Amino acid sequence: MRLLFVLSLLLLPVFQSVAADWELVKEDKRRAIQVFLRDVPGSELREFRGEMTLRARIPSLVALVEDTSQAPNWLHQCKALELIEAYSPQRKLLYMVSDAPWPVTDRDSIFLSELSQDEQGNVVINMTARPDGFPANDDYIRIPRMNGRWTFAVQEGDMVKVTYQVHAEPGGGLPSWLINSVVVDNPYYTLRNMARMVNEEPYRDIQLSHVHDAVH
Repeated sequence: MRLLFVLSLLLLPVFQSVAADWELVKEDKRRAIQVFLRDVPGSELREFRGEMTLRARIPSLVALVEDTSQAPNWLHQCKALELIEAYSPQRKLLYMVSDAPWPVTDRDSIFLSELSQDEQGNVVINMTARPDGFPANDDYIRIPRMNGRWTFAVQEGDMVKVTYQVHAEPGGGLPSWLINSVVVDNPYYTLRNMARMVNEEPYRDIQLSHVHDAVH
C-alpha cells in the first residue's frame, strides 16, 4: 500500500509536465484556498487543481469523502452519489449525478475510487471513470472520461494540505467556454464546504479501520 502511495507522488511531476504549466486563477487567502487550471493536450476542457491547508484529522477527511449520503451537501454540483460496489474498504465503484447549468442536460458518471495510505498517514484517493460499469440512464448524459485524485498530505502542527484535482470530458458536445466557466467554482466551493464540515460530528472524532491518524 505504501509503495502505491509513493509511486503516485513520484509520478505526479511526470504527469504535470505533459501539459502546460498550472495557472493560478482564484485565491481565497482568508480560507487558504487556491485554484489552478491548465490546458490538457487534445482536450478543450481545462484540468483543475484546488489546494487548501487546514487543521483536520486524516480519518475525518477520508470519512467525509466516503460518506455518499452527505456528498450533495458539500461536493459542488453533486446531486447524488451512490455506492455501486465495495470491492474492499479501499477500492469502490461509485455512481454520481452532477448538476449542469441550464439548459444543459445533467451528467452522470461511474468511477472507480482507490485509496492508499503510507506509514506517516498521507492519503491518495485516485478516481478513474468506468462509463460502462453501470447501465445508462436516459435522464442523463454519461461522462465518458474522467481522471482525478484527492491527496491529503500531513503537515506540521496537525495541519493537512488537501489537493483536489480532476480532468473530465463531459460528453454531449458542450461548448468549451461553458464548461471551463464551471471548473473554477467546482474545486473552490468543494474545498470551502469540506473545511466547514470535516471538523463537525460525526467526522471530527471518527475512527476508521482502513485509515489511521497522521504520525508526526
